[in-house]
Amino acid sequence: MISAAIFLTLLLLLAAVPLYFSNLIIFPRKVEYKETYKIGVKNGEINNEEFERLKKEELFIDSYYDYKIHAMYFPYEKSNKVIIIAHGIMWSLFGSYKYVEMFHEKGYNVLLCDHRFHGLSGGNHTSFGYYEKDDLRAWVDYLYEKIGDNAFVGVLGESLGAASALQFIKKDKRVGFCISDCSFSDLTALIRLRLRVDFKIRMEPLITLTSFVTRIRYGWGFREISPIKNLDQVETPILFIHGVDDDFIPYKMSVDMYNLKKGHKKLYLVPNAGHANAFLTDKKGYKEHIGEFLKDIENLHDVGGNGGKYLPAYD
Repeated sequence: MISAAIFLTLLLLLAAVPLYFSNLIIFPRKVEYKETYKIGVKNGEINNEEFERLKKEELFIDSYYDYKIHAMYFPYEKSNKVIIIAHGIMWSLFGSYKYVEMFHEKGYNVLLCDHRFHGLSGGNHTSFGYYEKDDLRAWVDYLYEKIGDNAFVGVLGESLGAASALQFIKKDKRVGFCISDCSFSDLTALIRLRLRVDFKIRMEPLITLTSFVTRIRYGWGFREISPIKNLDQVETPILFIHGVDDDFIPYKMSVDMYNLKKGHKKLYLVPNAGHANAFLTDKKGYKEHIGEFLKDIENLHDVGGNGGKYLPAYD
């Protein structure tokens, strides 16, 4: 009886530990939607009077997985150019508001989207791009319907948003460019790093078991979340941005992706910038690099005014 009890206890522990880490990964302690706005105002990222004054449209559309996804659309009159901006983990679309003015200056309509399980969007967990990439697809579908077949669509993502964007553009050729700000290159590698740094754990089998548990629960595993995988086959122009002092996702991950990427690409490493803090650390340099990149891409696609080169549909 004693040996049977010990065996049962070991089995329960074997199941409980991966379940615990699975929950830790896919159910991040997100900040409440209204609180992200208040923090943005407090930190100077959002000017309340300006925000209220700007013309905007609140949107809820259907995802491809039976939940609603939420966004705010800031139009720029008589332009077919539009940028989708995807925020980082635990936050909301208000974390992306700081980019609106910069892209309006470049003549872009701006769509700030809430990821699934974040902000006012539905979804029962965070999948690090597995399902988020299809939510981005839904927004691109919406924008093409709203603007027309001559729409010129780009995407900028921070952290989780960047990883989702990189996985998305592997399948959607309608996107004219991608700006990846502090993305991880591979989820398994990032989890391995965080376990070692945050928990002092070096157990590869734990990652495998946690991935297996996640797959049983939600249909995807960690190995499927790898922005760097097949990135050399992606034709979409990419600007990689990363803070050199990022202590959550090493900037080397962006360097590795930049080195693998073929065709049109740029790399902007920001000294003294921590995780998802490149824009706030060097606004002038950030705007200059974005401006140069957009100028090159728009010339490449012959974008101007209401004209634009039509891009092929979702693959």
